[in-house]
Amino acid sequence: MRIVSLAAALGVFLFSAGFSQAEEEASAAADTATHSDDQLTGEEIYDRALDNRFYSYVQEIVMRSGDRSKHVQTTEMKMMYLSYRGEDPRFLSKSIAKYSMPQDVRHLGYLVIKKSDGSEDQFVYRPSSRRVRRINLQGEAVFGTDFSMEDILPREIEDATYVRDADSTIEGLPVFVVEVTPKPEKESEYSKLVVYVEKQHYVVIRTHYWDKYEIKIKELNADLEAIKMFEGTERNGDKKQIWVPTASRITQLKNETYTTLKVEKLELDRKLRDKHFSQRKLTASR
Repeated sequence: MRIVSLAAALGVFLFSAGFSQAEEEASAAADTATHSDDQLTGEEIYDRALDNRFYSYVQEIVMRSGDRSKHVQTTEMKMMYLSYRGEDPRFLSKSIAKYSMPQDVRHLGYLVIKKSDGSEDQFVYRPSSRRVRRINLQGEAVFGTDFSMEDILPREIEDATYVRDADSTIEGLPVFVVEVTPKPEKESEYSKLVVYVEKQHYVVIRTHYWDKYEIKIKELNADLEAIKMFEGTERNGDKKQIWVPTASRITQLKNETYTTLKVEKLELDRKLRDKHFSQRKLTASR
Protein backbone atom coordinates (compact mmCIF):
# COMPACT_ATOMS: atom_id res chain seq x y z
CA MET A 1 0.00 0.00 0.00
CA ARG A 2 1.50 3.34 -1.03
CA ILE A 3 1.24 6.18 1.48
CA VAL A 4 1.82 9.87 0.68
CA SER A 5 1.41 12.79 3.07
CA LEU A 6 -0.96 15.65 2.27
CA ALA A 7 1.83 18.09 3.08
CA ALA A 8 3.92 16.57 0.31
CA ALA A 9 0.99 16.50 -2.09
CA LEU A 10 0.33 20.19 -1.50
CA GLY A 11 3.97 21.12 -1.93
CA VAL A 12 4.32 21.61 1.83
CA PHE A 13 3.10 25.13 1.13
CA LEU A 14 2.25 25.89 4.71
CA PHE A 15 4.69 23.90 6.74
CA SER A 16 7.98 24.89 5.15
CA ALA A 17 7.32 27.94 2.99
CA GLY A 18 6.19 30.41 5.63
CA PHE A 19 2.82 31.97 6.33
CA SER A 20 2.94 34.74 3.72
CA GLN A 21 3.58 32.30 0.91
CA ALA A 22 0.86 30.05 2.31
CA GLU A 23 -1.59 32.93 2.10
CA GLU A 24 -0.66 33.57 -1.52
CA GLU A 25 -1.02 29.93 -2.52
CA ALA A 26 -4.26 29.56 -0.57
CA SER A 27 -5.60 32.62 -2.37
CA ALA A 28 -4.56 31.16 -5.72
CA ALA A 29 -6.26 27.89 -4.84
CA ALA A 30 -9.42 29.76 -3.92
CA ASP A 31 -9.33 31.66 -7.21
CA THR A 32 -9.24 28.41 -9.13
CA ALA A 33 -12.14 26.83 -7.23
CA THR A 34 -14.60 25.36 -9.68
CA HIS A 35 -18.16 26.51 -10.13
CA SER A 36 -19.31 23.03 -9.14
CA ASP A 37 -17.61 23.45 -5.74
CA ASP A 38 -19.53 26.67 -5.23
CA GLN A 39 -22.78 24.80 -5.82
CA LEU A 40 -22.10 21.89 -3.47
CA THR A 41 -24.53 21.48 -0.59
CA GLY A 42 -23.47 20.76 2.97
CA GLU A 43 -24.65 17.18 2.60
CA GLU A 44 -22.69 16.69 -0.64
CA ILE A 45 -19.51 18.02 0.97
CA TYR A 46 -19.84 15.81 4.03
CA ASP A 47 -20.69 12.80 1.88
CA ARG A 48 -17.42 13.30 0.01
CA ALA A 49 -15.59 13.55 3.33
CA LEU A 50 -17.14 10.25 4.45
CA ASP A 51 -16.03 8.69 1.17
CA ASN A 52 -12.44 9.10 2.39
CA ARG A 53 -12.43 5.49 3.60
CA PHE A 54 -12.28 2.01 2.19
CA TYR A 55 -15.48 -0.05 2.00
CA SER A 56 -13.80 -2.63 4.25
CA TYR A 57 -10.89 -1.87 6.55
CA VAL A 58 -8.98 -2.63 9.73
CA GLN A 59 -7.59 0.21 11.82
CA GLU A 60 -5.43 0.33 14.94
CA ILE A 61 -5.33 3.54 16.97
CA VAL A 62 -3.35 4.75 19.98
CA MET A 63 -4.73 7.51 22.22
CA ARG A 64 -2.69 9.38 24.82
CA SER A 65 -4.49 11.59 27.31
CA GLY A 66 -3.06 14.37 29.44
CA ASP A 67 -4.12 17.12 31.81
CA ARG A 68 -2.67 20.18 33.53
CA SER A 69 -0.89 17.95 36.07
CA LYS A 70 0.96 16.31 33.15
CA HIS A 71 -0.45 12.88 33.93
CA VAL A 72 -0.54 10.77 30.74
CA GLN A 73 -2.52 7.61 30.03
CA THR A 74 -2.35 5.41 26.93
CA THR A 75 -5.31 3.59 25.39
CA GLU A 76 -5.18 1.35 22.31
CA MET A 77 -8.04 0.05 20.18
CA LYS A 78 -8.54 -2.02 17.07
CA MET A 79 -11.46 -1.29 14.75
CA MET A 80 -13.04 -3.08 11.80
CA TYR A 81 -15.56 -1.60 9.37
CA LEU A 82 -17.62 -3.06 6.54
CA SER A 83 -19.97 -1.11 4.26
CA TYR A 84 -23.08 -2.87 2.98
CA ARG A 85 -24.02 -0.29 0.36
CA GLY A 86 -24.93 -2.05 -2.88
CA GLU A 87 -24.56 -5.43 -1.16
CA ASP A 88 -27.42 -5.84 1.33
CA PRO A 89 -30.38 -3.42 1.36
CA ARG A 90 -31.03 -4.07 5.05
CA PHE A 91 -27.81 -2.49 6.31
CA LEU A 92 -25.61 0.57 5.83
CA SER A 93 -22.57 -0.70 7.72
CA LYS A 94 -21.24 -2.73 10.62
CA SER A 95 -18.36 -1.82 12.92
CA ILE A 96 -16.48 -3.47 15.76
CA ALA A 97 -14.18 -1.57 18.14
CA LYS A 98 -12.18 -3.45 20.79
CA TYR A 99 -9.66 -2.38 23.41
CA SER A 100 -6.18 -3.89 23.39
CA MET A 101 -4.78 -1.58 26.13
CA PRO A 102 -4.82 -0.90 29.06
CA GLN A 103 -5.08 -4.33 30.61
CA ASP A 104 -8.15 -3.39 32.71
CA VAL A 105 -10.30 -3.18 29.58
CA ARG A 106 -8.44 -5.48 27.21
CA HIS A 107 -10.89 -7.30 24.88
CA LEU A 108 -13.83 -5.12 25.96
CA GLY A 109 -15.57 -4.33 22.69
CA TYR A 110 -18.50 -2.79 20.88
CA LEU A 111 -20.50 -3.91 17.86
CA VAL A 112 -22.57 -1.31 16.00
CA ILE A 113 -24.96 -2.29 13.20
CA LYS A 114 -26.37 0.64 11.23
CA LYS A 115 -29.56 -0.28 9.39
CA SER A 116 -31.03 1.21 6.24
CA ASP A 117 -34.23 2.20 8.09
CA GLY A 118 -32.21 4.54 10.33
CA SER A 119 -32.17 2.31 13.40
CA GLU A 120 -29.07 0.85 15.03
CA ASP A 121 -28.22 -2.24 17.04
CA GLN A 122 -25.46 -1.57 19.57
CA PHE A 123 -23.81 -4.22 21.73
CA VAL A 124 -21.04 -4.33 24.31
CA TYR A 125 -18.96 -7.29 25.44
CA ARG A 126 -17.38 -7.07 28.89
CA PRO A 127 -14.81 -9.82 29.57
CA SER A 128 -15.51 -9.61 33.32
CA SER A 129 -19.05 -10.89 32.78
CA ARG A 130 -18.31 -12.86 29.59
CA ARG A 131 -21.63 -11.69 28.24
CA VAL A 132 -22.79 -9.57 25.32
CA ARG A 133 -25.41 -6.98 26.20
CA ARG A 134 -27.40 -4.53 24.17
CA ILE A 135 -26.34 -0.98 24.97
CA ASN A 136 -27.09 2.66 24.17
CA LEU A 137 -23.74 4.20 23.29
CA GLN A 138 -24.93 7.77 23.90
CA GLY A 139 -22.24 9.43 26.00
CA GLU A 140 -20.13 6.24 26.26
CA ALA A 141 -16.58 7.45 26.85
CA VAL A 142 -13.50 5.86 25.37
CA PHE A 143 -11.70 4.61 28.49
CA GLY A 144 -9.31 7.19 29.94
CA THR A 145 -9.66 9.66 27.06
CA ASP A 146 -11.55 12.78 25.98
CA PHE A 147 -13.10 10.88 23.07
CA SER A 148 -16.51 9.25 23.16
CA MET A 149 -17.40 6.16 21.16
CA GLU A 150 -19.54 8.42 18.97
CA ASP A 151 -16.40 10.39 18.07
CA ILE A 152 -14.37 7.43 16.83
CA LEU A 153 -16.94 5.04 15.34
CA PRO A 154 -17.55 5.51 11.60
CA ARG A 155 -20.48 7.76 10.69
CA GLU A 156 -22.94 7.40 7.82
CA ILE A 157 -24.46 10.25 5.80
CA GLU A 158 -27.95 9.23 6.97
CA ASP A 159 -27.06 10.00 10.61
CA ALA A 160 -27.61 13.77 10.40
CA THR A 161 -28.76 16.81 8.44
CA TYR A 162 -26.28 19.26 6.93
CA VAL A 163 -26.08 22.98 6.27
CA ARG A 164 -23.21 24.61 4.42
CA ASP A 165 -21.79 27.72 6.08
CA ALA A 166 -19.44 30.31 4.59
CA ASP A 167 -16.11 28.91 3.43
CA SER A 168 -13.05 29.71 5.52
CA THR A 169 -9.33 28.99 5.85
CA ILE A 170 -7.34 27.13 8.50
CA GLU A 171 -3.63 27.91 8.65
CA GLY A 172 -3.92 29.23 5.11
CA LEU A 173 -5.70 26.12 3.81
CA PRO A 174 -9.09 26.73 2.08
CA VAL A 175 -11.88 24.77 3.75
CA PHE A 176 -15.58 24.13 3.43
CA VAL A 177 -17.56 24.65 6.63
CA VAL A 178 -20.55 22.39 7.33
CA GLU A 179 -22.93 22.39 10.29
CA VAL A 180 -23.93 18.84 11.16
CA THR A 181 -27.09 18.24 13.21
CA PRO A 182 -27.59 14.63 14.36
CA LYS A 183 -31.08 13.28 13.73
CA PRO A 184 -33.21 12.85 16.90
CA GLU A 185 -33.50 9.10 16.45
CA LYS A 186 -29.71 8.82 16.68
CA GLU A 187 -29.86 9.97 20.32
CA SER A 188 -26.53 11.74 19.89
CA GLU A 189 -24.77 13.33 22.85
CA TYR A 190 -24.30 16.41 20.65
CA SER A 191 -26.79 19.05 19.53
CA LYS A 192 -24.54 19.92 16.59
CA LEU A 193 -21.05 19.70 15.16
CA VAL A 194 -19.29 22.16 12.88
CA VAL A 195 -16.75 20.51 10.60
CA TYR A 196 -14.05 22.11 8.48
CA VAL A 197 -13.30 20.14 5.32
CA GLU A 198 -10.11 20.66 3.31
CA LYS A 199 -11.17 21.40 -0.26
CA GLN A 200 -8.75 19.42 -2.39
CA HIS A 201 -9.22 15.96 -0.89
CA TYR A 202 -12.28 16.50 1.35
CA VAL A 203 -10.47 15.77 4.61
CA VAL A 204 -12.10 16.89 7.87
CA ILE A 205 -9.33 18.82 9.60
CA ARG A 206 -11.27 20.45 12.44
CA THR A 207 -14.47 19.67 14.34
CA HIS A 208 -16.26 21.69 17.02
CA TYR A 209 -18.79 19.93 19.27
CA TRP A 210 -21.81 21.36 21.11
CA ASP A 211 -23.61 19.45 23.85
CA LYS A 212 -27.38 19.12 24.28
CA TYR A 213 -27.45 22.47 26.10
CA GLU A 214 -25.87 24.07 23.03
CA ILE A 215 -22.62 24.73 24.87
CA LYS A 216 -19.42 24.27 22.89
CA ILE A 217 -17.53 21.56 24.78
CA LYS A 218 -14.82 20.03 22.58
CA GLU A 219 -12.56 20.78 19.64
CA LEU A 220 -10.77 18.27 17.44
CA ASN A 221 -7.84 19.32 15.27
CA ALA A 222 -5.99 17.17 12.76
CA ASP A 223 -2.24 17.47 12.37
CA LEU A 224 -2.04 18.76 8.79
CA GLU A 225 1.43 17.29 8.30
CA ALA A 226 0.11 13.85 9.27
CA ILE A 227 -2.65 13.65 6.65
CA LYS A 228 -1.66 10.77 4.39
CA MET A 229 -2.88 9.10 1.22
CA PHE A 230 -3.62 5.37 1.23
CA GLU A 231 -4.31 3.29 -1.87
CA GLY A 232 -6.63 0.31 -2.14
CA THR A 233 -9.04 -1.50 -4.44
CA GLU A 234 -12.82 -1.21 -4.40
CA ARG A 235 -15.25 -4.13 -4.63
CA ASN A 236 -15.54 -3.62 -8.38
CA GLY A 237 -11.77 -3.71 -8.82
CA ASP A 238 -11.30 0.04 -9.26
CA LYS A 239 -8.29 1.61 -7.59
CA LYS A 240 -9.08 4.13 -4.88
CA GLN A 241 -7.07 6.75 -3.02
CA ILE A 242 -8.18 8.04 0.37
CA TRP A 243 -6.74 10.84 2.53
CA VAL A 244 -6.74 10.26 6.27
CA PRO A 245 -5.55 12.33 9.28
CA THR A 246 -3.18 9.90 11.01
CA ALA A 247 -2.67 12.21 14.00
CA SER A 248 -5.12 14.51 15.75
CA ARG A 249 -5.86 16.08 19.12
CA ILE A 250 -9.16 16.59 20.90
CA THR A 251 -9.50 19.09 23.76
CA GLN A 252 -12.15 19.41 26.47
CA LEU A 253 -12.67 23.16 26.63
CA LYS A 254 -13.94 23.32 30.21
CA ASN A 255 -11.31 21.33 32.09
CA GLU A 256 -8.51 21.70 29.53
CA THR A 257 -7.78 18.00 29.29
CA TYR A 258 -6.72 16.62 25.94
CA THR A 259 -6.20 13.38 24.06
CA THR A 260 -4.02 12.78 21.03
CA LEU A 261 -4.99 10.07 18.57
CA LYS A 262 -2.56 8.35 16.24
CA VAL A 263 -3.51 5.89 13.52
CA GLU A 264 -0.86 3.17 13.81
CA LYS A 265 -2.36 0.96 11.11
CA LEU A 266 -4.97 1.40 8.40
CA GLU A 267 -5.46 -1.05 5.60
CA LEU A 268 -8.08 -2.31 3.22
CA ASP A 269 -9.21 -5.81 4.19
CA ARG A 270 -11.07 -7.44 1.31
CA LYS A 271 -11.47 -10.63 3.35
CA LEU A 272 -13.88 -9.10 5.88
CA ARG A 273 -17.35 -10.62 5.62
CA ASP A 274 -20.61 -10.45 7.55
CA LYS A 275 -19.46 -13.31 9.80
CA HIS A 276 -16.72 -11.06 11.18
CA PHE A 277 -19.33 -8.68 12.64
CA SER A 278 -21.28 -11.03 14.88
CA GLN A 279 -21.79 -11.16 18.64
CA ARG A 280 -19.65 -14.30 18.64
CA LYS A 281 -16.81 -12.43 16.94
CA LEU A 282 -17.19 -9.66 19.52
CA THR A 283 -16.31 -12.11 22.30
CA ALA A 284 -13.23 -13.51 20.53
CA SER A 285 -9.87 -12.60 22.03
CA ARG A 286 -8.44 -11.95 18.56
